[in-house]
Amino acid sequence: MVAELGLKALGGGVFVVVFALFAQTLSPKRFAGVFAAVPTVAVASLLVTTAVKGPAADAVACTGMLAGSAGMLAYALTAPTTMRRWGTLRGCVVPLGAWLALAGAALPALSAAPAAQGVVLVQHRRDGAGPVRRPRLGMDPGKLREAGIREIALRFGFGAATSVLAGLVSRELSPLVGGAFLAFPAVLVASLTLVSGEEGERAARDDARGAVAGSIGMIAFAAAGSVCFHTVPTAAAFALAILAWIVVALGAYGVAWWWGMGDDEQRPVTGC
Repeated sequence: MVAELGLKALGGGVFVVVFALFAQTLSPKRFAGVFAAVPTVAVASLLVTTAVKGPAADAVACTGMLAGSAGMLAYALTAPTTMRRWGTLRGCVVPLGAWLALAGAALPALSAAPAAQGVVLVQHRRDGAGPVRRPRLGMDPGKLREAGIREIALRFGFGAATSVLAGLVSRELSPLVGGAFLAFPAVLVASLTLVSGEEGERAARDDARGAVAGSIGMIAFAAAGSVCFHTVPTAAAFALAILAWIVVALGAYGVAWWWGMGDDEQRPVTGC
């Protein structure tokens, strides 16, 4: 069990850092925020679970992850408002109650699923007539030079800790409940606090709004995994679940972008 948890911690930490660095190169911040809800911890944990217990255990974990992913969506929808009202730290912690409430409410219903046996992207579109504002999506690898050791270490630590937490809950309670913690928003909390400290609360709120699309994709990942790990070869199940996240998460952001809701929060105009 110790070796299993160690591998999950290592994989979760490394995957979180890799995708966090990738997201750092993207603009606008709302687009980068989509990758704050990529299922890095889930993929790392499920890979180890497959090797140790087989794909049937992954199906159970993914079923529980549906509850956690719904909670993640609630968290991402709530965080921009709470951060605006109470500041970064308290505003990131308070929405964890939304995650716990929704995940806890969904788990009993999901426990009866066959696999278990084995608000809006932004607050509103800009008022007034005029052309739709569709931001130019960009990628600047040079931003990787801005990543500090402290930032990398914190992201690794949160990813590793979330993986270990999910593993311990699976052992002490059940794989279904542990699966919910594969979508616990600890990594998103780390992302929001780091972004706020480096780029300001406005950027952190945009990061959270982008994570709404990523959370919708996480629900698709969990749904695909809960079905595919029972019905197709393991490698194909992983590929299909990851593809589901890519299509749904990026598709959700794409819809928002098309309707002019994919840009960052605009600073108020000052002066004449």
